[in-house]
Amino acid sequence: MTNEIYCSNCAHKNSANSIFCESCGEILRNTNLLNINQQINTIDELFNEEKQRSLNDFILTLEIYEIIIQNIIENGQNNIIYKRNMTTFQRVKEIAKAYTIVTTKEDEKSYGEYLFNIIKVDNNFDSAQQIATLLHELTHFLFNEIIKQILMYIWNIKSSSMLDAYIQTITSIPQILLISEYCASSTEREFLDEKYVSFSSFNSICHDINYDENIIKKALIIGKPMSESIINILNNFIDKQLKIQIKKEFIKNNTKANMKPICINDEVIPNFPIFRNVNLMNLICESYEITNEEEIHEKIVNYEKIVKNIEKQRIENLKKQEEYNIEL
Repeated sequence: MTNEIYCSNCAHKNSANSIFCESCGEILRNTNLLNINQQINTIDELFNEEKQRSLNDFILTLEIYEIIIQNIIENGQNNIIYKRNMTTFQRVKEIAKAYTIVTTKEDEKSYGEYLFNIIKVDNNFDSAQQIATLLHELTHFLFNEIIKQILMYIWNIKSSSMLDAYIQTITSIPQILLISEYCASSTEREFLDEKYVSFSSFNSICHDINYDENIIKKALIIGKPMSESIINILNNFIDKQLKIQIKKEFIKNNTKANMKPICINDEVIPNFPIFRNVNLMNLICESYEITNEEEIHEKIVNYEKIVKNIEKQRIENLKKQEEYNIEL
């Protein structure tokens, strides 16, 4: 194993355990940290004393967190596809497709949803509402992806259907879902005019937990800086011009305002990344203990079957598309 890593920015030689370049300060892309061969494929591999001990002992530093965020940005940049003369909606959709599967639904029960690595958008609504939905649901994916890559880092594993099923399970826990919904609505607040921003899902969870001040405060301590991270990821794809076009889409469609203000004052909550990391790791450890029950194990196994079927269908669709392209 090499004892050095070369900076991709200035070519300076650094020690293998360096996180930042000693010469220029660039984050070092040591692919050994996030690209490995081991993976979790069974419940026994997911829940054991070694995994729990590594979680309890791990310290999520600011440097490691930023490496994970940068890795997520680069994953999207490697997958993004733009075509000429794309509409505003199509551009936003391509950003979402750079990360996950995007499909449509037509039940008009909700604007959209994110589940099992699939974003579903109801195409009965106008293009502006669909853009807002894409941004909201993509934030849920990115939130899940941050937690997933933290676990990949801690456990020194690569992605798997079992890990995806586990992430789906823990992010449905109210304390974690509350943070995810805060981040999703905060993304709306960043890219949409205020009158189209809705915190309805966040407010609903607050109601369900009887407005527990301790839970809500911890959620915001984690959520505010995580929201900034997700907006930072999106800003790598949404430039100033696209931001303007997104807002113009609502005017063009004469979209009805649907503002639902946040039910608490989040401005008084401090925004300290180190507090985010400490509280996030505590929540990840607590979630691991909560889900280490036989009944929940069965749920995770069932989720894994769904994830596998979705991935199988995705691969089949890609093959069909390739065959179609060849025929053309």
